Amino acid sequence: MPFLPIFTYHLQKSDNLLSANVVIFSNFYTQNMQWVKFAKVSSISFGLFAAAGFFAIENVLPYAGIKPYRMVPAENPWRFPKGYLPENYGLNGQEISVETRDSLTLKGWFFPASGDSAKATVIVLHGISNCKETQFGRAKLLTDNGFNAITLDLRAHGESGGEYCTFGYYEKYDIQAVADSAIQVCGKPVGVWGASLGGAIALQAMGLDERIAFGVIESTFDEFEKVAEEYGADWMLGLRSERIVKRVIHKSAQIAHFKPQEVKPVEAAAQIDRPVLFIHGDADDKIPIGFNRRNFEAVPSTEKQWITVPGGGHSNIWKVGGEELERQVLSFLKQQPRR
Repeated sequence: MPFLPIFTYHLQKSDNLLSANVVIFSNFYTQNMQWVKFAKVSSISFGLFAAAGFFAIENVLPYAGIKPYRMVPAENPWRFPKGYLPENYGLNGQEISVETRDSLTLKGWFFPASGDSAKATVIVLHGISNCKETQFGRAKLLTDNGFNAITLDLRAHGESGGEYCTFGYYEKYDIQAVADSAIQVCGKPVGVWGASLGGAIALQAMGLDERIAFGVIESTFDEFEKVAEEYGADWMLGLRSERIVKRVIHKSAQIAHFKPQEVKPVEAAAQIDRPVLFIHGDADDKIPIGFNRRNFEAVPSTEKQWITVPGGGHSNIWKVGGEELERQVLSFLKQQPRR
């Protein structure tokens, strides 16, 4: 009977086809479920990442600049290869305290000039998250060349009072208070020497107070909002977002009660008619050299000078510049004060 083999053949063929369809459907279902699982995990991960990013923008990054690390020299001996005491630098001075107009106490060291009489008193200002002890080398250079030197812990730094750094908004008045004390006690003209954050504050103080007869400005910025974007890119692993930076700055301003849009050293520079020496390394990867060059160009004084340190980064211009940089700085200082 030929019908039975033919029927059996068709039945087996149908079973094979059904099995193949089941396998295909099973594979499709498994792959589909894997994609669904991947999508769920990705959605959860993205949500957590977005939540963490939002938390950082609202609650972490706004404090990054305005609440700097307070350096304690004894806890950071690696930062001070020569030591962190005045005697390690051949300095002999006394600790001082100055009260600001908003009743904070600033701590510093006063070092008298070597010799019988000082030419002027120079207030030396450190960078962010540093302290007065990091400036003992500059103080030694000054005292050896006829200047009194004051190394100062800026507000919210070192041993000085204050919770927040405002990049010059309040600090320029702090320097005015220190100048008041220096002039009253020493009776000499006052100069200012600042690096990085200290340079921005020094420019703003010079723009405010005409009694500050001269300045040395190292590696600083022209506008707070611009330098915030530079540092923000570092904190965000190279990501540049004007929107995020503006939000972070807005929050920082609310916390520290200052107006970031008014922190513009370049505008203060436009008010300075006294001698100013600007120094910047052309390999600075923190604050572009063009920022400080803009400050230099804004100064109307004919007694301004500019030094580019070839290969100098943000924190090593003295190591890179060496004796030649020291010679150029001393050449400028020996002409001061001119009034």
